[in-house]
Amino acid sequence: MIKIVQMDKLFSPSTVAVIGASNDAGKGGGYLLNSLLLSGFKGVLYPVNPRQTEVMGLKCYSSVMDIPGEVDEAIIAVAARLVPRVTAECARKGVKFAVIHSAGFAELGAEGRALEDEMLQSARQGGTRIVGPNCMGLYNPRSRLNTIFGEAGLSNEPGQVAFIGQSGNLTENFICRGDELGIRFSNVVSIGNQSDLLIEDFMEYFARDPNTGIIACYVEGLKRAREFYELAKEISLRKPIIIWKGGRTEAGNRYAATHTASLAGNRDVFDAALRQSGVISADNLEELLDMVIGFCSPYLPAGNRLGLQVEAGSGAVYGTDLAGELGLSLPLLSDGTQQEIAAALEGEAISSLTRKNPVDFGWLDFEPAARLNLSCARIMIKEVDAIVALTYSSLNEDFAGKLTSLRDETRKPVIVVPGLPSFSAEGMKLLVSNGIPSFTILNRALKVLAAMVRYSGYRQ
Repeated sequence: MIKIVQMDKLFSPSTVAVIGASNDAGKGGGYLLNSLLLSGFKGVLYPVNPRQTEVMGLKCYSSVMDIPGEVDEAIIAVAARLVPRVTAECARKGVKFAVIHSAGFAELGAEGRALEDEMLQSARQGGTRIVGPNCMGLYNPRSRLNTIFGEAGLSNEPGQVAFIGQSGNLTENFICRGDELGIRFSNVVSIGNQSDLLIEDFMEYFARDPNTGIIACYVEGLKRAREFYELAKEISLRKPIIIWKGGRTEAGNRYAATHTASLAGNRDVFDAALRQSGVISADNLEELLDMVIGFCSPYLPAGNRLGLQVEAGSGAVYGTDLAGELGLSLPLLSDGTQQEIAAALEGEAISSLTRKNPVDFGWLDFEPAARLNLSCARIMIKEVDAIVALTYSSLNEDFAGKLTSLRDETRKPVIVVPGLPSFSAEGMKLLVSNGIPSFTILNRALKVLAAMVRYSGYRQ
């Protein structure tokens, strides 16, 4: 097992030095400092630039050595050739962590690798731990630490999802798109070349972090593969790990080496090892987000029995097909439950439609749709492990609150697919932020539910 690295001061530092700070927000150091200011970082910021006395209204220091008091974290954005000298100064100062945004290291080949080794050696002289280089850094909504995309106008509402990204662009998009969908984050880190701190170190930290309930990753290559699989197997018994693996083809594997100095490894071996470790796999960014949304439900299905409610006949047909293909069961509801549902719907839904499972309401007016869906779900959920509702209900706070209560009372996941997703973005976001997974189309909902069922079986 890898040695545990205490990272509280990485994600929640009291003092941060931005080395290479600039008054120009279009330059690397200026962009990073501006991002921290825009995000409302809760600690103390120290710009460092030997050619400036003041940057963005803050006193600027010639060197990290000149900063009074301790420095928890240095964010470095200078030319690659200068980084070893800067990390040596950080080591002498006793800086706990250095986040190196600068590129031009091992991803460029032998010369860059030698420079990266020099940088690492200089940092180790004082015990400074390094994130990167060639990375976008960190996001923690609790401390308002954001070097990844401070201008994004994020909600900054803390949540339970930790993300480890081996790509700056994908990390940016995961945060921004995830925030739009209602996902709320505990910590995010862009790891770049992993010269020092590796994906395994962050997984170990997030596994012990009480604010983290879900660990999601974009991975191109592993440097300690055996330890990764052993760690994933252990963590998966407590928290879900969801991974999108890049470099899955021979060509993609070759490019990974020039992107983050990673060798992606054999796809089949990787996939098999993930399955054995209880890890949930995703094939692209949207699927990664879908899986995270599903696992934001505080409860997993105890089995594969699906209760399906629809307000469109086609949903019952292709939903049944999809459920069968994904290994989900649509059990025939008991006569008593069918009679209860029929009584609840009497006079408000077409009486000739099926009440057996799927339950087909037919067309409902918007006003009674939420009420009838809730009534039916409360009756139906007694005989199934999860409810999926394809509905035209208004996805408002009242509906979300009542679904949340039903979920918590029964300790079973409730999933919603809006009938008109193009007009339901805000409502879907509201549901997701309340732990009610919501998806634009039924096949995405059922694919995620099937993954939840498999993972639940792994943990049992």
